[in-house]
Amino acid sequence: MNPKRIVLVEDNPHDFFLVKEALRARSIEAELTCFSDIPEALSALRDDNFPTPDAVLLDLNLPRGEGVEVLETVRHAPRMAGVPVAVLTSSESPRDRDRASRLGVSAYIIKPIELDAFFENVGSAVERLLATRVKVSGSDT
Repeated sequence: MNPKRIVLVEDNPHDFFLVKEALRARSIEAELTCFSDIPEALSALRDDNFPTPDAVLLDLNLPRGEGVEVLETVRHAPRMAGVPVAVLTSSESPRDRDRASRLGVSAYIIKPIELDAFFENVGSAVERLLATRVKVSGSDT
């Protein structure tokens, strides 16, 4: 079985490490690509030569732009139809959750402070995202 391609748009290197460990803890074989700012993520995701991810994890508040731009890029690129996008955030604000829902995210994952809870919440959320990934005819595998 090929590893799943997961894109993480996150400016905190510590969170990148924790996501990687959460995947490992759940035995999720994944090729994790991390972008630390919006222009970097947009450049890659808009490039037809960049492999289509199986899931995108996205922090909405990043340097040099808003995560909304990444979400819109994924939602409007035909080759990424069916790719689930989850917000990965520390915000428990109902306003942020509502905004993410209106933008069409597949999941809203709150980053727990406790390490075991982080691994459990993020790992199980990624498993659900990957299970919902819809392959579209003509998309790369």
